[in-house]
Amino acid sequence: MTRFKTGGRGISPAGQRAKKETGLMNKRSKAARLVAVATAVYVATTAIVAVGVQAQSRPTVPLTSLKGVTVPEPPDLGDFVKDRAAAIALGKALFWDVQAGSDGLTACASCHFHAGADGRVKNVLDPNLTNMAGDPTNAMFNPMLSTNKGGPNYTVRTLDFPFHQLQDPTDRESIVLYDSDDIVGSAGVYSADYGSTSTGAETSTRTADPVFQVGGVSTRRVEPRNTPTVINAALNFRNFWDGRANFVFNGVNPFGPRDQDARIWVDDSFTDPVTGVLVQRAVPAVVRIPYASTASQAVGPILSGFEMSAAGRKFPDVAHKLLGTRPLLKQQVAADDSVLGSLRSGAGGLNTTYEAMIQQAFWPEFYSVPDAIYQASSGQTEYRQIEMNFSLFWGIAIQLYESTLISDDSRFDRFSAGDPSALTAKEQQGLAIFSSDRGRCSNCHKGAEFTGASTRMVLGSNTDSFAGDGPIENMLMGNLQTAIYDNGFYNIGVVPAGNDLGVGGSDPFGNPLSFTREYKGSLTGAPAPDAFSHSLNPCTFQQVGGCIVINDPNMRDAVNGSFKAPTLRNVELTGPYFHTGGYATLEQVVDFYSRGGNVRATNAGDTTGYGATSSNLDIDILPIQLTASEKSALVAFLKSLTDDRVRWEQAPFDHPSLRIPQGAAGDNTALTTSGGMAIDQFLVIPAVGRGGLSAPIKPFTPAK
Repeated sequence: MTRFKTGGRGISPAGQRAKKETGLMNKRSKAARLVAVATAVYVATTAIVAVGVQAQSRPTVPLTSLKGVTVPEPPDLGDFVKDRAAAIALGKALFWDVQAGSDGLTACASCHFHAGADGRVKNVLDPNLTNMAGDPTNAMFNPMLSTNKGGPNYTVRTLDFPFHQLQDPTDRESIVLYDSDDIVGSAGVYSADYGSTSTGAETSTRTADPVFQVGGVSTRRVEPRNTPTVINAALNFRNFWDGRANFVFNGVNPFGPRDQDARIWVDDSFTDPVTGVLVQRAVPAVVRIPYASTASQAVGPILSGFEMSAAGRKFPDVAHKLLGTRPLLKQQVAADDSVLGSLRSGAGGLNTTYEAMIQQAFWPEFYSVPDAIYQASSGQTEYRQIEMNFSLFWGIAIQLYESTLISDDSRFDRFSAGDPSALTAKEQQGLAIFSSDRGRCSNCHKGAEFTGASTRMVLGSNTDSFAGDGPIENMLMGNLQTAIYDNGFYNIGVVPAGNDLGVGGSDPFGNPLSFTREYKGSLTGAPAPDAFSHSLNPCTFQQVGGCIVINDPNMRDAVNGSFKAPTLRNVELTGPYFHTGGYATLEQVVDFYSRGGNVRATNAGDTTGYGATSSNLDIDILPIQLTASEKSALVAFLKSLTDDRVRWEQAPFDHPSLRIPQGAAGDNTALTTSGGMAIDQFLVIPAVGRGGLSAPIKPFTPAK
């Protein structure tokens, strides 16, 4: 009998196959109950005794040390994971292994190798393919300021930044000297169609790319948003800039309960009570794993035709390629790697296989059905059970690995814990500005996590009695009119809202990504799949003056052009900045906030407006006109948030070696080719053990 038939699920092994099937199709009925229990403090509402709106900005949450803050994780993790340490090792191997990419050259880490982010400077431009103001397929690269020509395979230079330059940098309405809607993102794969896989190998066919090409020769494609760091990402309630990586992992893709067809396969073998014969079979099962947005995020890039995959590849194809191989076969692992050292092979990679690592980490009902029996009972004649469930293993293992990547030992953490000497007088001045009513930085970058988008800030925490604000807030906005919006997601006026709708967009199933719009839709009877795990009712949290009853589906929202507030921990090392990547230095970022962003007045309202909504600007984005010394102090404080273990890549931030594609031979005007194809150039990152580097990593540095 499998684990799904135990634990009080009330599934009888005899004579009730339909009931049994229903129980398995709802597989994580226990998980659903656990979600309800875990969020009970949040979803339980008290009597609504007043109607009001928060007249000022978000209530200040103290900036505290991250040390001791519990990393959220699924309450039913033990239903899947047999050996936590083994799962972490599997997750680290998968995250860093270039064999996972269709081209055999691209890993998750290829975009997250520098303080969890991406420090490349060549072949990093995207022509704003998310632009909703025009046809994305006709997007054109803009000329860059330093050379008057940009495009694919361009090397960004210091003079190109910031991508929005004003005659008077202190006045957001002054004459625009230069503006580009291009994005600094991460280079992934070439445009290609998937062919087939065998153990350790994959075939695909390059296809013509009308956008990412120089002289008709394709270059690697670049993501239309800047890469955020994975360090501390396990603390987030949702992941990706637009929040599409769901709080609930469905075992298959990023969209949680929004994908009603997502299934894994589980062992449903049982002994017939009449004949005593063992009946073996596999059945599809729905999984709903809460507190797992990093698992939801992890399963996205591996199949992206921009990031890691040829078009048409499926997760079982990835599994078929990887399961029989030695992990990290093409890479070196340091003998003192804090996680993988004991598995290291002197010939490179690890001394085991991915199949063996999965079997050590996870319970057997997810992989143990014999191939012939699985294929006969499932109708999946092309794949094995372990291959069909590879997305489950991939997501959970990488989440557990990323849950170890918590940077809680910065100088600010020591200061916050009671050591006044940990910050200089200048840094303390910057902290005072950051958390003041004038600076207002801590209204969005709040708490120990330095973001309002963390799980603790949204749902609260059972471990430290911290109360969250809920997924939806009702607030006065920048135009001093009320609106509801997604907690932790803000429009700060970096670029016009039409350039990228962010959380104002939709998922592949037609649902709004925004909880706010999901809730408004539910008032008209539309589906609200995220209500599975948490209430979307804005009245489930306390506001200044009480709670406003939201019962009008036409109430104004402020979600278009809004993005997840990123953590500011290690921000010194994670440039370029904002979802556009259009700012190279912290000094440029502070200038942006000092003038009140890039928002400009329009005939209909301002540039944060979109469609019928004239403005989506966050109320905290307003000119504050910091002096030069105040700006310097604020930058100094931000640098105090760097954990030196990240700076020196010491455990747990050590890693295997990596060869990262860094543009093609040639430049943005002509390529050096071989057989008509671009020739990759590489950035070589050596393997690092628990002791770290001999020289620290540096901030993002464009070319001169």
